Amino acid sequence: MRANMLRLPLMLLLVVPLVLSLAFISPLVFDPGAFVELFSHPQFWGGLRLSLFTGLSSTALSLVFAVLITANSKGNPAAQSGAMLAVPHLAVAIGLVVLIVPTGVVARLVAWPLQWSVPPQWVAAQDPFGLSLIAALVLKETPFLVFVLASLLNRDDLRQQLAGHVRVARSLGHDMRSIWMRVVLPQVLPRMIWPIVAVFSYGMTVVDMALVIGPTQPPTLAVVIWRDLNDGELAANARGAAGVLLLSTVIIALLVVVGLLLRQGWPRMRGFYSSHPPARPVRKVILTQLWGAWRGIYGLILILLLLQSFAGIWPFPQLLPVSWSSAAWTLLLSDPMPVLHSLWLGLASASLALVASVAWMESARPSQDRVILMACTMVLCLPALMIALGQYRLFLAMGITGTALALFLAHVLPVAAYVFVVVQGPYRGFDGRWQAVSSGLMQPRRIFLTQIKWPLLKAPLLSAWAVGFAVSIAQFVPAQLAAAGRYSTLPMEAVTLSSGGNRALIAVSALALTVLPLLAFVLSGRLGKPRWAP
Repeated sequence: MRANMLRLPLMLLLVVPLVLSLAFISPLVFDPGAFVELFSHPQFWGGLRLSLFTGLSSTALSLVFAVLITANSKGNPAAQSGAMLAVPHLAVAIGLVVLIVPTGVVARLVAWPLQWSVPPQWVAAQDPFGLSLIAALVLKETPFLVFVLASLLNRDDLRQQLAGHVRVARSLGHDMRSIWMRVVLPQVLPRMIWPIVAVFSYGMTVVDMALVIGPTQPPTLAVVIWRDLNDGELAANARGAAGVLLLSTVIIALLVVVGLLLRQGWPRMRGFYSSHPPARPVRKVILTQLWGAWRGIYGLILILLLLQSFAGIWPFPQLLPVSWSSAAWTLLLSDPMPVLHSLWLGLASASLALVASVAWMESARPSQDRVILMACTMVLCLPALMIALGQYRLFLAMGITGTALALFLAHVLPVAAYVFVVVQGPYRGFDGRWQAVSSGLMQPRRIFLTQIKWPLLKAPLLSAWAVGFAVSIAQFVPAQLAAAGRYSTLPMEAVTLSSGGNRALIAVSALALTVLPLLAFVLSGRLGKPRWAP
């Protein structure tokens, strides 16, 4: 009985809301009129083409860059990607806009040697082909895939297995490029399938980044759907719901087709790569420095956002502002509610998700984790629009839309999924001999948990909490629907401000989005150190 009670919190936070959300969206399938309206929407086909192009391109490029970075990096790229993972997608999009717009730093650097006196007439952000959106997605998703790939390669079992295979391949005359394509990737990529699916699903359905840096005429299909869902007319809402179902179906169908093609074509791809001579020195230097360049871009974006947030008058083509002002920060602090809302939602959802996950693993058998992992996979890989719409309809039926409870429930579902995925491996991998020793010394379980197990696991537990906090801070689509205009969080403010012309205020909102998750990761890293660490 007690074990069932300990498993209940995670079921109520994750599995039950997910099942109910999907159940409330399923009746929309039987509304053919909404689909007819969707197909006749003037921006539907253009938006669908853009979504396919940006989603497929960003996923493929992110995977290629992740492989190149991991194969050519020194040290452990997984440990070096923490700061980049903490930066929200929306903050990256805003920072990239500041960097590449006609009056941005890139244009100013080019203006000096070319002696430009007026900004160039190029379309950098919100270009009609979605190239700037692809760049922002690749910039953000590559560190995530690097983290996943490097973490897999650092697993003891896989590392020892691959080490033997690499020695055999080297003895047969293969260089590292051939070894990676013929030996490493065929064993690692199947283990990365769900992270890649999550990246693709996000790229196809992202809303906040597309609103900031994506094309506008037409926008991506996710933005078309989002506008319909926020429309006051019932017909537009129904059309948006049909768009959610259609986009989800397209994603699933594409994944099935791509999976079948890779399954049939992968042996031929491996056979294409025979032994190659070592890479040229210049190319080798470029590939080795690729990860450093990635981190440099993130550092440059953060510096530019900080500079822009204090900029007063900044005429083109001056590299630095001619006057400084703290008015944007003053304006942010004059209305602290979005920051406070995001802060309490992050603290509460991450803490509750961590406690619920630990309670589950202390009371459930490892074989029962499959149910939770299946729910987590659905939360991470299904389009956020689909789950958010089901949640919204569920909250309407419960009569809690526009309340703090609805806003919290909208945040805690994805947070619980991420926290459980991060903490499950280290927790289940804890050496059981510690418990045997504690039991042999006649110590109660409470003493074992509080003085042995949890102190030894405090680093992964705190890391999972930091990940959950960062996920909560970044929530936009489910939070916007659940809040119904009565609450505002940092992502909502940032998206709203991005459509205005006050770049200092936009930069302040992006920095606020970034600082909170970074502080959570720094804090977890500090507190997660063992007591004997320097």
